[in-house]
Amino acid sequence: MAASGLQLPPLKAAEFIGDVEQHMRGKVLEEEIVALQERLRGYKQREQQLLLRRARLMQREPEIRTALEAVRGLLTKKDTGEQVQVDFELTEAIYAKAALQDVDSVNLWLGANVMVEYPLEEAEQLLQQQLDVCTGSLEAISKDWEATKNSITITEVSIARVFNWDVEERRKAKAAEQLVGWA
Repeated sequence: MAASGLQLPPLKAAEFIGDVEQHMRGKVLEEEIVALQERLRGYKQREQQLLLRRARLMQREPEIRTALEAVRGLLTKKDTGEQVQVDFELTEAIYAKAALQDVDSVNLWLGANVMVEYPLEEAEQLLQQQLDVCTGSLEAISKDWEATKNSITITEVSIARVFNWDVEERRKAKAAEQLVGWA
């Protein structure tokens, strides 16, 4: 995920609470509920971070593909003497026409208002590397997002199971009190 900034630290997958009674032995209900809710908040925060990164990468991928196609188009016309008609984007929705012939280099935005001139071959390599990293990052984010969604679901189910266990325990205690009161 180098293209999208720093990688997120690995997140421990949620564990399903199969036997709630066994799980709750020696634990205080309120503390366990708070711990589960904090874990749920962490998973949801992670999900939001992943969705933001995914959105940024999905916006960047077509830009990289377009630039790569343009560079490849210029490479095919290089040293042929043919003129290439292009539209340069000056600002959003404003373009200028130009005729190019025997182009040897292009300028690429690197970000942070930095533009660097590259020979066509190097520009093609750089853009292909960026596209590969972007695609790989999107795949990794999708896998991480699926795992995070599963952890959210498991944690929500665990919270519900602990609450339901507590309700059942209170019913049992109330029923036992009523039996003792009648005896």
